[in-house]
This record gives sequence, structure tokens and C-alpha cells, in this order.
Amino acid sequence: MTRVACRLLSRAQIRAEFGGPVSPATPTYPYCQWLVGTGAFLALAVEPHTSFQAATQYVTTLQTITGLGDQAIIANNGYLYFTSSGTSYWLLWQQVGDFSELHGNQLVALAHDVLAHDLSTQAAAAPVPGPVGPPIYFAGDSTAAGPEWAWDTYHVTSPRLRTLAEYQVGSGLVSPGYFDWSRHLLAVVAARRPKLVIYMGSANDGQALLIDGAIQSVGSPLWRKVYGSRVGAIMSSLVREGSKVLWIGEPAMQDPQLSGDMKAMDAVCSQQAAKYPGVTFVNPGSVLNGPHWSYEATRLIGGQEIALRLDGVHLNMAGSIYLADYIAAYVKRILPPVEVRTAPAGAAVQIRS
Repeated sequence: MTRVACRLLSRAQIRAEFGGPVSPATPTYPYCQWLVGTGAFLALAVEPHTSFQAATQYVTTLQTITGLGDQAIIANNGYLYFTSSGTSYWLLWQQVGDFSELHGNQLVALAHDVLAHDLSTQAAAAPVPGPVGPPIYFAGDSTAAGPEWAWDTYHVTSPRLRTLAEYQVGSGLVSPGYFDWSRHLLAVVAARRPKLVIYMGSANDGQALLIDGAIQSVGSPLWRKVYGSRVGAIMSSLVREGSKVLWIGEPAMQDPQLSGDMKAMDAVCSQQAAKYPGVTFVNPGSVLNGPHWSYEATRLIGGQEIALRLDGVHLNMAGSIYLADYIAAYVKRILPPVEVRTAPAGAAVQIRS
């Protein structure tokens, strides 16, 4: 239904709410995507014969919207979910560094535009032509949001480093029913043709897996095998599409159990990356962890003890800048010759969260 979704909004309607320029619509499973301006996108998904309860089963309500279809909410992942006549929809607006603004009024206005169409007349046409996207695609879960902002703010210094950033709150590779990164990453790469994919999205994957009828705990040999096959399949698919891949692990976390899960996943991802030329694994713990995979909330920078962590899981602004500088060194090696500068001296010291 991604192609049908592409026929339900016009570029003029999107531009009226979010400005422009607005690119042609492009199917990027599970939704249709429009690039807006230089660092944002709008996404629309259509789910026929899907109840509102099923469409929103993984999220919680931040705001109930009245007067839109049969039922509508803005959820904790920033999506506007709405339903009408047995079809559920969702709209997402995402812009680099825009973490808290819900943009409810604009999304609701566009949702009304969507519902003004007769869905039965919107046949699935041939693939909608869309533009090649920015040279870099930076994707992941909520732990990627801060580093994406810092990368875009301090390191995107030329068109050759322009980046399409996307983070999906609560997502990962273990639960594709919530968000299927394996299909979405490949869809974005096929449509946008980035030279480099940066992915940071393991923080929610510390979940047991049902394998051959038995529950396998995180880090067990069978769990590692199955999780590794998922990671490896994505890496190989992206490389086959012509992209380089920079796969970023997760640092130690404040909670010991979660931290142990992250260590296990980093090991699996590192092993998989070594199998595929064109894939580089980055261990953020190299600059964020204490000795022996210990959690550290601060770091001595420029002679000052600076807080780098926000809540025991995510990085704050200073931590995001600190990690983005580390990532930039890898990008410079992977995509030469490009100008990749570090953040201004003392930036991580001056910015506190």
C-alpha cells in the first residue's frame, strides 16, 4: 500500500503545512516518503482492513484528536494515527534535531487531506519516481537521535555529506511487527541510493527470541546465531545495493542487565560486520565506557568533568557531540576525499543537558 499512500497527498498540500521544497513521493516500505527542505521528511502509511487497536498496539497515547476520522491519536513515537471506514493510517514528520515538537496541527490538516480521497479509486500504480536522496542515510532507534543531530549540526559541511536522518522510537531488529528495519533499510537504499548507511539501533533488541518453539535468552548461543543472521542479512543486502555501511553499536548502560545485553549484541554485530567488505563496525564504548565495559556518565574533556549521558541509556547533547566526532573520523576514511571537520573546540564542554 505504499504506492497507494503516495497518491493521497500532493506536494502542494505538504508544502502548505511544512514549507519546502518538497520532493516527489517515493515508496519506502512501510510508507510513502516525501523529502522536505534539506533535513526533513514526511511519511504516510495506509493499512487497509486494520483496526485502530491493531495499528496502535505498540504505542501509548500522548494526545487524543477529535473530529478526525473515526478515531485519532498522537502517540509517544510522534506518529499521528487515524482510522476511517476500516482502514488505519499514520503520518510522521521527522526533522533533524526536532525531538519534542509534535506538529499536531500540521499533521491533522494533512490527515484531513488524506481522508478527502476515495481510497477505492486509488489503484496501485507503477512505482512512483522519486529523486536520489542525500549521499548519507543515518538511521536507528532513539539512541541515534542525538548523534544524528550532532552529526548534522557539526559535520555536514558540504553537499557531499548531506544526510537523511531517521530514528524510530522503540524499534529494533527483534520485533519487526513494530517496525521492520530489514525491509525499510533496503527500501530506502533502493529508492535514495545513499553512498553510506549509518545505523545505530540495538538498544531495544535485548529481548528473548522464540526459536524452534523454545525461548532463547539474550546472549545464548542460539540467540546469537539467529540475531546474527538477521544483522548479517541486512548488512549483505545493503552492500549488494551499492552502499557502504557504518554499523554503530551501543555503549554500556546504567542498568547492569541492559548493559550486558548491549555487550552481547555489540559482539554479534562486530562479528557479522567482519564478514562483509564494505561494512565497518564502530564500538561507541571505546570513547564512552569506563574500564571493563563499565558505565560512565561523565568524561574528562578539556580539563572539565562533563556529563555525557541523559538517563542511563541515551546521550545528552554533549555526549552526542562527543560520539559524532568519533563517527566523523570513520566517515572520513570510508568516503574519501571529503571534508569532515570536528565540532568547534570545547563544544562538548560548553553544551550541557
